[in-house]
Parts: sequence; C-alpha cells; structure tokens
Amino acid sequence: MRNSSTPHPKKDLDSSWYGGMMTRYEAEVILRDVNKDGAFVVRDSSKGLAEHPYTLMLLNHGKVYNIKIRNQGNSYSLGNGLNNTKSFPGVKEMITHHAHTPLQLADALDHNSEEKPQCCLLHPAGL
Repeated sequence: MRNSSTPHPKKDLDSSWYGGMMTRYEAEVILRDVNKDGAFVVRDSSKGLAEHPYTLMLLNHGKVYNIKIRNQGNSYSLGNGLNNTKSFPGVKEMITHHAHTPLQLADALDHNSEEKPQCCLLHPAGL
C-alpha cells in the first residue's frame, strides 16, 4: 500500500517531456524559452501527494497553464475532477492522446470567458 510520502513509480515517464522535481518557476522559464503554443512539461507536484503526483504545464498564447495530473489507483486523469475527464492507464498514454486531441484550458482567474481555449501537447520541453 502506497502512502503520501512514497514516491510514485516513474517508469511511465519520458525525459523528452518529464522535468522531475522542478519548481513552477523553473518549468515556466523552460516553456517560455521554447516560446511555442503547445510547449509542455510534466513536473512532480510540489505537494507530493500520491493522489496528485504530477502537474502538466502548458504554454498557449503566451499564458502558462498548470493542470493537475491525478492518480486514481490504476488510472490517471487531468484537472480537478469536477468535469467528466477521460482516464488513462498511464501518464504516457495521456500525453500521447493529447498530442492529437486538444485539451480544453480553463483559467482560474477568468470566470467570464465563455469560449475556453484549446491546445494540443505539441512541443515537449523536458530535460
């Protein structure tokens, strides 16, 4: 049985897009260096919880989005779980899926926007 302090297995992660233990700021600098819509990196969650092991960071139209990657036992999903989100057997499958299927991006600060921007994961920005 895994507890919150046990590291999550990283066998499913690709170094082309996985940045490991980096801060939000470090990941943002990497994305801005790439400076292309669809640049993305997956980093370890700063909270280190088993149910939220990673964060997907994505650049779109000059804005960086931070999206939780949730672990639900045998599957992974994006976001806060309030919407119907697709589950995947691993993070790699999730990344592969969203390379071709756009993510709908929500801004926590912009509650007025009716049309949510969408973006695919196009430019891996790992280490």
